[in-house]
Amino acid sequence: NGCACCSLSDELLTSMESLMDGRDFDAVVVELSGVADPVAVKQNWEQAKMMQHKATTLADITRVVTVVDACTFGTDWMTWNTAGDRDGWVDAADDCSAQRKVPELLAEQVEAADLLLVNKIDMAGKEQVAVASSVARGLNKDADLFEVEFGIISPKEILGDGIIKEKKKEDKSCSDPDCKDETHDHSHSHDHDSACADPDCTDDSHEHSHSHENESSSCSDPKCTDDSHEHSHSHDHDSSCSDPDCTDTSHEHSHEHKKTSHDKLGISNFVYKAAIPFSPGRLLGLLNQWPVPIKEDLNIEVLETPKAVYQFQEGLDSDSPFIGVLRSKGFCWMAPTKWTGLAEDTWRHETANYWSHAGKHFGIQTAGKWWATLPKDRMKGYFEGNMKEYDRILREDWASEEFGDRRQEIVFIGASIDQKAITDALNECLLTDEEMAVYRKEAEKVYGAAL
Repeated sequence: NGCACCSLSDELLTSMESLMDGRDFDAVVVELSGVADPVAVKQNWEQAKMMQHKATTLADITRVVTVVDACTFGTDWMTWNTAGDRDGWVDAADDCSAQRKVPELLAEQVEAADLLLVNKIDMAGKEQVAVASSVARGLNKDADLFEVEFGIISPKEILGDGIIKEKKKEDKSCSDPDCKDETHDHSHSHDHDSACADPDCTDDSHEHSHSHENESSSCSDPKCTDDSHEHSHSHDHDSSCSDPDCTDTSHEHSHEHKKTSHDKLGISNFVYKAAIPFSPGRLLGLLNQWPVPIKEDLNIEVLETPKAVYQFQEGLDSDSPFIGVLRSKGFCWMAPTKWTGLAEDTWRHETANYWSHAGKHFGIQTAGKWWATLPKDRMKGYFEGNMKEYDRILREDWASEEFGDRRQEIVFIGASIDQKAITDALNECLLTDEEMAVYRKEAEKVYGAAL
């Protein structure tokens, strides 16, 4: 019901603990509701792991699968709706989920995935499938992507090879002749991928038929009559079946857009970075010019001729650098506008801001304090159970020794976007050298040597 990512996150842990009691599963699939946040689910699990919750010693979250509805992706991306505006999406008392903006929710679930399934390609038009796959790939270049009908996909793709390989490691036979543990396998052993070659073996649990190189390969012996073997023609899991006469329903016969549609529709991305704070006034002036699409559907026209589908109020810049941007997100650093007196906002020096835009929605909100507000020895104490993350922050997020992880780091994803124009426009919003000199002086007055 979506609560695995919110106030009832402990319920997932206790349910897993109860489910695993006395059982040994290869895998457990947890299905979240359509308004859940997979990133928050994983973060809650990692926190529980640091607290050594019993459930995290029995299982781990290894894979996130996101199903994309090719029929509604375009309209959902362009809607003004929040989740609460949609009938049946959230419970009446779930104010947290109700406030989620539909395009932002869609983007975050795609971005969190290890596997993307663009579903209902039999019902959607070719253009709808192309747009959904292309934008999904633009949002998440690392996930495996399949276009499917009725959600049909091999369980191996859902669970991942890691689970299968790990299970094989655990299934090794016991070779100790004196072992009395009845849970161990004491029969003569064979490599798990090989058939038993002992002609005198009478153990029915062994495979005595002719062997194949590995379990994922089909049998190439035309005379084989063993029904347990795979005699259909094989395909690499990332490839669709190109045999027009194939009737094997386990094969992927849909058209493939993993690369071609993405390239053809011109979806690209870049990351804007800077180690200087924004002037809030200048940035607000720029963002007030943000173009709003008039289209109600994200379609081929929007991606191929983005400038034609925007409306501009009188006085707004029709040459906005943000035309064509479908998604932008990241952290930004704002300079205080007043260091003392009434309406002082020195908190900006310590506070990170999260920039998030998807479709027609845009927002900047506070996201806690920068790590650099703490001495490194104190900061390290928060990562006692996860020093890799501590090292990653220092390696990737530390923009300068002077200001630590305070930075601008915003990714822009869109169709035919102008990286130089966006970069130049944002650079104009950064503090000048003279303004930075004032910043350093005022910050030292308030915070001392530890900026």
